[in-house]
Amino acid sequence: MSDGTSLGDKNTIDRTQVFAVYNVYRLVIGSVLFALTLADTGSGLLSDDSALQMIGASIFIISSLIIALLGSPSKFTTESGIFGVMMIDVLATTLVADPTTSLTSGFTTLYLVTVAAASMLLVSRQLATLVAALTVLAMLADTLFIISRGGSETGGLLYAGLRGVLVFLVGWLGQLAAATLVQAAQRAEVASSQARRLKLFNDQIVEHMQTGILLVTPKDSLKPVNSAAKDLLMLESNSERPAKLVDSQLAMALDEWRNGDTLMPSPFKPDGGHRTLLPRFTTLESGREGDALLFIDDYTPMTQFAQSLKLNSLGRLTGSIAHEIRNPLAAVSNAVQLLAENENMSDGDRELANIVVRNTQRMNDTVSNVLELSRRVPPNLTQVDVNDWILGVVHEFKEASSEEASLTVTGGCTWPISIDKSQLKRVLDNLIDNGLRHSASATGQRAVDLHIGQSVVQRLCFIDVIDNGDGVPDSAQARLFEPFFTTRPDGTGLGLYLCKELCESNGAEISYRRTHDGRSSFRLSLRMQSRDAQ
Repeated sequence: MSDGTSLGDKNTIDRTQVFAVYNVYRLVIGSVLFALTLADTGSGLLSDDSALQMIGASIFIISSLIIALLGSPSKFTTESGIFGVMMIDVLATTLVADPTTSLTSGFTTLYLVTVAAASMLLVSRQLATLVAALTVLAMLADTLFIISRGGSETGGLLYAGLRGVLVFLVGWLGQLAAATLVQAAQRAEVASSQARRLKLFNDQIVEHMQTGILLVTPKDSLKPVNSAAKDLLMLESNSERPAKLVDSQLAMALDEWRNGDTLMPSPFKPDGGHRTLLPRFTTLESGREGDALLFIDDYTPMTQFAQSLKLNSLGRLTGSIAHEIRNPLAAVSNAVQLLAENENMSDGDRELANIVVRNTQRMNDTVSNVLELSRRVPPNLTQVDVNDWILGVVHEFKEASSEEASLTVTGGCTWPISIDKSQLKRVLDNLIDNGLRHSASATGQRAVDLHIGQSVVQRLCFIDVIDNGDGVPDSAQARLFEPFFTTRPDGTGLGLYLCKELCESNGAEISYRRTHDGRSSFRLSLRMQSRDAQ
């Protein structure tokens, strides 16, 4: 062991707590000695003149009470403070071990406790050794005084010397024990510090993961662990909630997993959400009945990637057949138009020619829409203010339209969105044009209302395109965005499908609904961004 343990090392041990325990010992031993002095019945343990024992016991009691009631631990756990207390205890023990008492009375063993405490509490080895040396000197002086008064033979010196050796041995063992405790405390502190850093590191990783993590209780309640879980499932707090109240589809997936019906649940879209999520469950205990972890991933990028693959395949297909279809189609259309210019053609033949022209045009529009889908480029996302952008879209639509139209914009959104303005403008142009046409068909007036709203909880911005038409029948709503599905005799069935594709490419969602007053509405749901997002 090195000559001196540094103050910082020794302070690894809670010296204040150790000193407090030692002070309690001082109070107890002083009280016991005082009680023995008062109750002495001539047993020979104490001297006939018990005044010195009374004084020694009183020093123990008074000093311990002063330290406990009036003293500050920081004052008495300094080197000088501890050394002073030890010297007081050496003096008190010397008084208790009255020279008129027997050397074998046992009171001198109190020195050993003082020396052991000094070795544990004093940082400096030199001071701890000095306490032991002064203690031995006090014992030897006590013995010599007894011998000088004829109270013992000179053999008492040998006995006192052996006890002196024991004092130094106790001091050395105390310092060794203190050093061992210091090392153990340092290792514990290092391990605790590493554990805290590792926990903080893990907490930061979990908190900033894009994967949502939730704790699943045996009663099928969900408790979010990180912010991503709340964001993906649109939860407002970290409180525990039954899975059925979080999302019905997620509760069904959990039930299937509990029953062992599936290893990998299917992706789902939360109630009222716009993103596709993929749940994954894992057990925390043996079996699926106890606590479990639920991992939620945003499956939208995978969906978009699959969409990109689909469009690439569609592009290769349409590119190979467009030439073969459009050229013959143009030849047929031109030939029929030339036939229709014949003045000798009957009205019935002319009507048949017009039917051919209309249907060739319809086929050409279908090919054009398919080519448009296949030639789509990735969106160029920019952050825009929804309110100003919508007003600009409406203004440009009115300027480009050859017919009068009533377009009203209401509401607003306080947060920006990130979109490809060109692609989303085409979506709105298509929806507005459809709405004006259906409104005119039902009421005779070309009127559409655009309402902007937001959901802070879901962090979504809504754009509703509302018309006064008859709306989409309930039986047709499930297939509304399928390709080549249309309710119009002259429709291609690709307009709304194109809108859906453009929305998904921009991370948005398009849906159809009825307003509270029964009007027909198409809603665009777009993710809100923070104002400082890039």
